[in-house]
Amino acid sequence: MAKKARSRKGKRIRNIFLCLFALTALFLIFLWNMRIDVISVTGSEFYTEEEIVDFIFETPADRNFLYAWLKDRFGEKKSIPFVAGYTLTFAGVHEVEVTVYEKKVIGCIEYMGSNMYFDQDGTIVESSAEKREGVPLISGLHFDYIVLYKPLPVENETTFTQILNLTQLIARYAIDVDRIYFDSRMNATLHIGNIRVLLGSNENMEYKIAELDGMLPQLEGLSGVLHLENYDLTAMNPSYSFIQDETEEETDEAGETQADTEETEGTSTEAQQGAD
Repeated sequence: MAKKARSRKGKRIRNIFLCLFALTALFLIFLWNMRIDVISVTGSEFYTEEEIVDFIFETPADRNFLYAWLKDRFGEKKSIPFVAGYTLTFAGVHEVEVTVYEKKVIGCIEYMGSNMYFDQDGTIVESSAEKREGVPLISGLHFDYIVLYKPLPVENETTFTQILNLTQLIARYAIDVDRIYFDSRMNATLHIGNIRVLLGSNENMEYKIAELDGMLPQLEGLSGVLHLENYDLTAMNPSYSFIQDETEEETDEAGETQADTEETEGTSTEAQQGAD
């Protein structure tokens, strides 16, 4: 009797286990067929939302809810240039929000055909064949080597400080600089569209950049050289010269004027020879 009771109890436990197994399998199959249809992206300025989605959800399997959830919890994240990391927040089985954390690059150096980007600490954080808009290119300096995830290999600490100081100021004032040129004496020149800004040495650089930021709206659309290298902190009403480039029309007019002058001079000479 006891043996039959134990047998019935064993069957019940086995049946319960089989039912739980079947329900779990059905639930997993249900989840496996759940597709993520809505993906939103926040925190990305360098890449578009579509580009981020293509990076993370590269294959059809990546859009499966169960696979994406397991991969996010236990797998490795996708490696994306200029992105330090990202998180996925699942709002149900059909919707996910991607939060992107970008690397804060403030400058770029060309080295052996690649663009080497560095952050606010001067550490090389990315190497790419692509030139990122809004990040100034540093030129005029020579580097024997550059190592990814290592600081800029400059000759001395002063040079390192000057580069970081200027690039950090440009980033702080959100000035769209195309290129920063340093000469052999570390005098800096900014290239902003068709405007060249002579900044000179690192002295009073923060005030120079603040002055530049206030002047740029007045220089919009112009082409020429702005002289800020002799910035005077003590001046009550400072005035800094902007020498505008000659336009083609002005060059043509100057050429015509010179030709007219030469023609007049030639006529006068002929008249003089006739008189003689």
